[in-house]
Amino acid sequence: MTEKLYDIDSHLKEFTATVIDSYQKADGYVTVLDRTAFFPEGGGQASDIGYINGAKVYDVRIQDGIIYHYTSKPFKKGETVLGKLDFERRFDFMQQHSAEHIVSGIAHKYYACENVGFHLGEDIVTLDFDKSLTREDILRIEALSNEAVFKNVGIKAYYPDSEALKAIEYRSKKEIEGAVRIVEIEGVDSCACCAPHVNFSGEIGLIKLLGFEKLRGGVRIELKAGRRALADYNEKYLNVSKISSALCVKQNETADAVERLQKQLSDMKFELTGVKKQILLSKVESFVSERYVTALFEEALEIKDLQYLADALYKKAGGVRAVFSPISDGFSFAICGDEAKLSEFFKAFKKSFSVRGGGRGTMVQGTVVTTKDELMSFLDKEA
Repeated sequence: MTEKLYDIDSHLKEFTATVIDSYQKADGYVTVLDRTAFFPEGGGQASDIGYINGAKVYDVRIQDGIIYHYTSKPFKKGETVLGKLDFERRFDFMQQHSAEHIVSGIAHKYYACENVGFHLGEDIVTLDFDKSLTREDILRIEALSNEAVFKNVGIKAYYPDSEALKAIEYRSKKEIEGAVRIVEIEGVDSCACCAPHVNFSGEIGLIKLLGFEKLRGGVRIELKAGRRALADYNEKYLNVSKISSALCVKQNETADAVERLQKQLSDMKFELTGVKKQILLSKVESFVSERYVTALFEEALEIKDLQYLADALYKKAGGVRAVFSPISDGFSFAICGDEAKLSEFFKAFKKSFSVRGGGRGTMVQGTVVTTKDELMSFLDKEA
């Protein structure tokens, strides 16, 4: 059994230990120590990383009470070594995990939610609850969670004996065999957990619930705490600052300003659509051709404009009417015609060029990789 120093002191950054075993495996070297501050993967949280005598520790696992360190080099049995944690990462994980316990405890207390899923990633934490929650519910949970942070209440982890455990009301996602480690956040939550936590809630700094979505009759919530929450705020602050500067409004007025701008753009787009249709109609009215197959080349038309113009030309003059608009490597197009004639024309078109697209009835549309001269040559043959 490996002595778990992280159970005794979650803030321990360095430690000495004796090498019990060290050997090579396919994915690197594995080292067993008599004691360790490295937390192994478990409970929805990744393992610690760091160094042992300068050799990188890139993974830590536990099996049958023995903790295995995956290292970049081996060590001699009986050797005394110095372990150093990547404590910045460890502290970040403790901030996130303790924040998750607070949020889950408050959701359980006020909304009878059970935490049925948890993942602590390198960037974001996700929590899954079995009850549906509204945005107002989640805002209340966030506010109460931060009150618990501001009160700087104590957080302790301990192993009660079997008799004492019977008297403790605690959360647990599954049945646990053997010794049960309880993480107790004063006045907020008690939960079975194997991971390191901060000693006081104030070390978390801030809890921010970022978003939520419905999930199997419950809800999934995204969370950032501590430094992650600060970094998230800074990023959003810079973005809002740029928007407020660009729109010449105060930062707390950016949402309204963007909404007004969207409406203005929508109105302008509506007006532009009307003008564009008038221009397209004028092209239709002035269109005269005795050829059975004809084409127009127009700049900067969207596919719906191409379809509108091709359809209008076909309805006026019959035959096969194609409209092309240049894109980076060729043209986008819409072609209208009598169904049988159009099908025959489009087969020849696809045989001659690299075409993506299709359609049915009296219209086809898509893109073609070619030049205007090649298109004109093809159309002359088909006319």
